[in-house]
Amino acid sequence: MLEAFSKLTLSKGARDDDAVDQMHHLATVAIFAGCAALIGMNQYVGDPIHCWVPAQFPDHHAEYAENLCWISSMYYVPMDEMVPYHREDRIKRDISFYRWVVAVLAIQCFMFKFPNMLWKEMRGYSGINVQKIVNMADEVSTATPEDRAEKITQIRVFVDRWLQSYRVYKGYNMMVRVKEKMTSIFCFVLGKRQGTYLTGLYLFTKLLYLVNVIGQFVMLTEFLKFNYWGYGLEVLEHLGGRWVDIDHFPRVVMCDFEIRQLQNIQTFSLQCVLSINLFIEKIFAAVWFWLIILMIATFINFGMWCYDIFMSRRREQFVEKYLIILGEHSSRKDRSLFKKFVQNYLRDDGVFLLRSVGNNSSEIILMDLIKDLWENFRKQTVSDHHGHHAPIDGNGNAPATNESHA
Repeated sequence: MLEAFSKLTLSKGARDDDAVDQMHHLATVAIFAGCAALIGMNQYVGDPIHCWVPAQFPDHHAEYAENLCWISSMYYVPMDEMVPYHREDRIKRDISFYRWVVAVLAIQCFMFKFPNMLWKEMRGYSGINVQKIVNMADEVSTATPEDRAEKITQIRVFVDRWLQSYRVYKGYNMMVRVKEKMTSIFCFVLGKRQGTYLTGLYLFTKLLYLVNVIGQFVMLTEFLKFNYWGYGLEVLEHLGGRWVDIDHFPRVVMCDFEIRQLQNIQTFSLQCVLSINLFIEKIFAAVWFWLIILMIATFINFGMWCYDIFMSRRREQFVEKYLIILGEHSSRKDRSLFKKFVQNYLRDDGVFLLRSVGNNSSEIILMDLIKDLWENFRKQTVSDHHGHHAPIDGNGNAPATNESHA
C-alpha cells in the first residue's frame, strides 16, 4: 500500500520524486501562498481594524487613529482584568505579529520549496539527466509497438553508458577503500563513482523535508509567542462547544497612541477590533493539522527510503520480482550473476533510477527496461569471460571509458 501511495502524483508530466515530496514543494507551497493571498487581501483591500474612539473625534480623526493603531504595537488585556498602568507591563502581551503573517507565510513557501530546488540543481552532477530518462520512459507508454522496443533500447543504452562510465578506474587500493567507506557515510558528497550520489542526494533532500516540517513548529512557536505544538489540540477541545476568544489570536485588543497639539501631548488608549485575527486563527489551525499530517507522512516515507537504500536485500528484491515474472533467472548460476548485476552493475544509483522510471510509468515499461539491462549485462559478462573486454570486478570497478551524459 505504501509503495502504491508513492506512485501517486500531484502534478502532470514526468517526475523524479514521489507523492510525499510533492506534498511539500507543490501542495504545501500552494496552500501557504493561497493563505498569504487571502490575508493580504483582507489587510490591504478590506478593513481589518475598527476602533472605539472618543465621541469628540470627527470621522477623519477616527480614521487616523485606526491607521495609527494598525501600524503600532497593540496588546491584549482580558475583559476581567485591569489594564496595567505602566506601558512596559502592557506591551508584554504584544500581539503585533498579525502584520507579519503574510511575510512569514511567504518565507514558509520558500522553505518548503528549497529542498526541491536543491535536488533539481544538484542531480545533474550525477552524470545522467534523470529527468530526461524519466521523460523518455513516459513517452514509451504512448509509443506504437514498432517504436516501443526502439525507445526502450535507447533508454538502456543511455543507462548502460552512464553505469559503465562512472566507476572507479584506478586499482582497488587503500585510498579507494577509504573513499568507499566515506561514501557509505557521506553518500552524495563522495559517491559519484561509487554509485551512491543520486541515492545519497535524494535521501538528503528527504531529510531536509523532514527537518523543515519539524522546524515549522519551532518557528511558529517563536513567531506567535505560544506553544504551537499543542495548538491543534486546543482547537479540538473547542469543537462542538462554544468557541471563546482565547489569548492566542484575540479579536478585541488595546492600542495606545499620543497626539501632539502645540506644546501639549495627549495620550489615548483605544479598544479595537482586529477582525483579521478571525481569519488568521482559522488559517493557523488548518496549517497545524496539515503540518501534522505532513510530518507523519514524511517521517514514514523517510524511514521507508532509508530501509530501501541501506538494506542491500531490498534492492535485490525490487529488481528480482520483475525478473522472476519474466522467468529470466532461476538457477544457482543465474543467482550469482544476478547479485553482481544489482550490487556491482546497477548499484544504488542504478536501482534508484529504475524506481524513478517505475514511479513515472507503468510496471510493464519498467519490466521491459530491466529485461533489456539484464540481457545486455549477461552478454557483456559472457564477452568478458572470453577476454574481449576488461570485466567489471567484484568491487564494481571498470576500465577507463569516456564519460557520457544522458
